[in-house]
Amino acid sequence: MKLAGWLLAGWLLAWPLAGQGRFDRLDRELRDAARELRITDLRAAVIESGRVVWHTGGAITAVAPEEPVIAARISATLLDRPAPAPPGATIRQVLENRADGTPGEEVLENRAFFEALHTAGPVPNAVAFAQREHGTLGWFVQDFARQRVVWSYSPSLLMIKLPDRKLTLVVSANSNALTEAARLQDGNIARSTIALAFLGESARDELIDRALIDLYFGDRDAAARLAHQALDKFPELESTPDVTLLYLFAQLRLPETEASATAVIKAHPSLPTAWFYYGQYLENSKRYREAAACFEKITMHEPPWHNLTVDAARKQLTYLKTN
Repeated sequence: MKLAGWLLAGWLLAWPLAGQGRFDRLDRELRDAARELRITDLRAAVIESGRVVWHTGGAITAVAPEEPVIAARISATLLDRPAPAPPGATIRQVLENRADGTPGEEVLENRAFFEALHTAGPVPNAVAFAQREHGTLGWFVQDFARQRVVWSYSPSLLMIKLPDRKLTLVVSANSNALTEAARLQDGNIARSTIALAFLGESARDELIDRALIDLYFGDRDAAARLAHQALDKFPELESTPDVTLLYLFAQLRLPETEASATAVIKAHPSLPTAWFYYGQYLENSKRYREAAACFEKITMHEPPWHNLTVDAARKQLTYLKTN
């Protein structure tokens, strides 16, 4: 089913629904998640084998994220070539946002990447689209609870596919909290309470996700309590290579940030967000020389990183050098 530019309005309401009862739990948990995220208008639909089998909240009028347009228009031979960055990744892995765990924007903005596409022969509209909408070039791909999950998002729209079960969840909201609270730009769908309602509950993930929501809305004390509760129950969290966990621990200035940073950077050394989150923690801990080293890692990397953290790191370095 081609989703590029697909509008769900009207079609959802017109389609006869079957088996509503099987989605009662999903309905309840989505409503609970919406309340926590302070979303007043959340709309969701489940598609099974190309048919809408359940929806709630009215028609979804948002435009769905694009399919991986470059991957659909490039030969398999090119897709399996080495990507310009990160080291060891293929172009296919980059487009699926799974190259060494790097969420991909700094790779997809890399000039060398687009030069490689230009030299590959005709790629209709793909490069122009990439330069305009690089964030939706491909789907994120990860495993969760022994199932392959393929997902994509825009600020107020989330799509999650379970290919083996031929199920897709589409969720839209009147608030960017849908995706921003979970920091989906870091590339982990398990950080979303909306996603957990569809994928299946995890006590460990639920505690962390609720802490992220509290932090997003400025309640640092509540976020810290939940983070400590999660660490008490699941001590392995501090050494889990999860960049969003690193962000949470660093923002709360928890001592577990050290172990988290070590695990993330060891697993994903080409991840500028990891260096930035750790640098922020070090700066807040008044370890200015170490913080500067993290920010310099971002700004001086060769080949240059093209990530939103680059300008932020330059500003932090300027601040550290003038104060």
